Amino acid sequence: MNQFNQFQEALKLNEVDENTFKVNPNSNYFVGNTPHGGYLQALMHKALISILPHSTAISSSVQYLDRIEADELTLKVDVFKVSRGSSCGIVKAIQNNKVCAVFTGTCSDFEHMRGYSGLQTGLPKIYEQYEMKDYVEMNYDKISKGFTPNFIKQLKCLVHPEHAWWNKEKLGSNSEARCSAFLELEGGVPDQFCLSFYTDILPPVVSNKYGPLGWIPTITLTTHIRQLPTTSTLFADFKASNINKGYFEQDCNIWDLNNNLVASGRQLTRILKSEDKIS
Repeated sequence: MNQFNQFQEALKLNEVDENTFKVNPNSNYFVGNTPHGGYLQALMHKALISILPHSTAISSSVQYLDRIEADELTLKVDVFKVSRGSSCGIVKAIQNNKVCAVFTGTCSDFEHMRGYSGLQTGLPKIYEQYEMKDYVEMNYDKISKGFTPNFIKQLKCLVHPEHAWWNKEKLGSNSEARCSAFLELEGGVPDQFCLSFYTDILPPVVSNKYGPLGWIPTITLTTHIRQLPTTSTLFADFKASNINKGYFEQDCNIWDLNNNLVASGRQLTRILKSEDKIS
C-alpha cells in the first residue's frame, strides 16, 4: 500500500451513532507511545466533516488537554451552526472518560466560493536557495539509533540543508528558529486531512537553533486551509521569532509547487524546563 492510501486507512472511523465515532489510533503515526498531534487533528477533522453538510474544514483549532495513550478513542461531535455557506461544530476526543483534546472547526465548500482574490502569498525566497536534490532526509538516528519518530517514517520529508540541525557541528547565534521542507505522501495529491497532518509535521523550529531539547509539547494548533493542492509534493516553511517564559508560537505556511498557498497554521508550544536546557 502506498503512503497516501496508508494514511487514509489510518483515518478510518467506526460509527457508533449519528454523532459519535470510535477509532483505534494507528501506531505508525505515533510519537513514542502517543498519537502525533497532526495525526490526531486529522482524525478529529474527519469526524467533523463526516457530520457537517459542507465538505472542507477551512478553519480549525485544537486544544491538546491531556496525554492520549495507545488505546481506543471516542470522538464525539456537536454541531454549533449550519447555514447555506458554512457550518461549524466541535469534536471532543475522549479516552478513559476524560476529554483529552478538543477540535473546533468551520466548514465550507471551495467549489461554491465566490469573491475577489488578491494579496497572494507566493513561495518564499528560501525556496530558491537550494534544489530539492540538495535537501536532507529527516532522520535523527545520527543522534541516537531509533530516535526518529514513527510518523516521520510514513512520508517523504526532505529538510532544507541549513535546517537539518541533527547534522550540524555547531548551533547557536547564526542559526534561525526555522525549518523548511519538501513533503510528500507518495501515491496521491494531498487532501484536507493531509494538510491537517502537515501543519504539525516538522520538528519544533527551536531545535534548529538550540539542538534537541527533549519533548516540546504543543498546547494549541490552529489551521487554515486556503485551497486544495494541485501537486503531490508540497513545500512547507515553519518559523518562530519569540520565546517568552519557555512558550513560543510556531507559524507555518504550506504551498504546492504551482505557487499556491494551500494552508497556514500557528501553534503555541512549550519548551519544558527551558531555563535549564537552553541557558
